[in-house]
Amino acid sequence: MRYFNARVFLADEQGAETVEWVMIAAVLAGIIAIASWDILKDAVNASIIKITGCIENVTNGTC
Repeated sequence: MRYFNARVFLADEQGAETVEWVMIAAVLAGIIAIASWDILKDAVNASIIKITGCIENVTNGTC
């Protein structure tokens, strides 16, 4: 019975370590997303401005 309990404890420890690595990966992914958001934000804003300008100038044919 002690052997079985030791194996269950080992499995729990391995599971906890896996959860820990998943949490670390999630934090790193969040940091990367936040860091790249400035670049993405500028590109999105430029696209919105371009599309808005095209919609406003569609009657002039300058789009």
